[in-house]
Amino acid sequence: MRSSSAVIVMLALIGVLPALSVAADTTNSSPRFEGVATCASSLCHGSARPLSAHDVLQNEYVTWSQFDPHGNAYRVLLNTRSQQIAERMGIGPAHKAAQCLACHAEVVPAARRGARHQLSDGIGCESCHGAAEKWLPTHHQSPAVSHADNLARGLIALERPAVRAEVCTGCHVGDRNRFASHAMMAAGHPRLVFDLETYTELWRTSGGREHYRKRSTQPPTVWVAGILRATRRQFELLDAHAARSTRADFSVYACHTCHRDLRVAAFGATASSGSRAADPLAGAPGELRMQDGQLRLLLVLADALQIDTRAFIAATRQLQAALNRDPAQLPAALREARQQLDTLGRAVTSRAWATRDSRAVFDALLRAARSGSFPDPAAAEQAAMGLVMLLAELDLDRSRSAQIDALFATLQDDNAFDGRRFARVLEQLEKPAAR
Repeated sequence: MRSSSAVIVMLALIGVLPALSVAADTTNSSPRFEGVATCASSLCHGSARPLSAHDVLQNEYVTWSQFDPHGNAYRVLLNTRSQQIAERMGIGPAHKAAQCLACHAEVVPAARRGARHQLSDGIGCESCHGAAEKWLPTHHQSPAVSHADNLARGLIALERPAVRAEVCTGCHVGDRNRFASHAMMAAGHPRLVFDLETYTELWRTSGGREHYRKRSTQPPTVWVAGILRATRRQFELLDAHAARSTRADFSVYACHTCHRDLRVAAFGATASSGSRAADPLAGAPGELRMQDGQLRLLLVLADALQIDTRAFIAATRQLQAALNRDPAQLPAALREARQQLDTLGRAVTSRAWATRDSRAVFDALLRAARSGSFPDPAAAEQAAMGLVMLLAELDLDRSRSAQIDALFATLQDDNAFDGRRFARVLEQLEKPAAR
């Protein structure tokens, strides 16, 4: 079980916590969203303390309202920073702007709002668990009403990593209708950060308060599901932007392709070698790199599990070339990249994780990070979250808490990121803890 690691990650990333979510898609049957207040009774999920009669803690509403960042998603739009961002963009008050509400509130048609639904609740229960009209009356009636019955009525199967990844990445990465554009970030919106396993653990233990007890899926399995879905979301964003314009919005590219020191040493010389030859995704000098931190993780873990990545690397390089030199080739390049991602994803997810796999992936990820395969703070952040998750899986995170603190300290300020310092800290992470 992760000890201080989740808290450390929270402290490292909370300053750049992105827009959170929107209502889960249950439009096939168009049930109503009943609102957070329908879950807040002390006999339901509003108990002041966790109860032991059921697997469900029954204090989830209190945890959400007092400790979970999702509960603050709408209110953050009222703060000075949000007001300044909206003013710079010329979109009116942030708490009324469609671009902001899309990921900071449950935006649903009036006909689907129950009597107790409030936009100001922000990201509430139904944003993730699904519109509750049809499953709310029965979801507590186990075993008379099964979980499968409730799923058929619109409850979202968040216990399935792939489903959870689909829900979370809609805003934490973006989709065709919701994304943090380059204009938003230029106006002051923080860049998006996401790792499904890390964020699952932060959400499960919001503010040190458990959101739920049981974890039925291995953390590495959740991690992999998040990497795969986030990578596919990035491809979808490229496709969506390409359909709307001759040039993709700059938000789909790695920020630090452009936003970095102009000294030559800042361009790729991140570790002991600084060699482009060691980087399978290295492009030509001056090329814009797409957001590829998750993609780089996928390549490392696939190699560690001895899964052939050559076709996927070739497709990714073709996609990178189309983005930079021949936009007319982008649709075909995206189709090939998606196909190769699906093939690689099936190979990765078919593996049953054992301790030796976690160790192999940890060692491979550490080597890759030290050699400069994660060349900017955003990519390095993805590597760091993966490394901490694997340390916890190997039950080594407690003995390396000081090294973990030092690792995330190197990522606190994008503008001060130093690849060489990051590599030196990783060397300490590799060493056994002193006894």
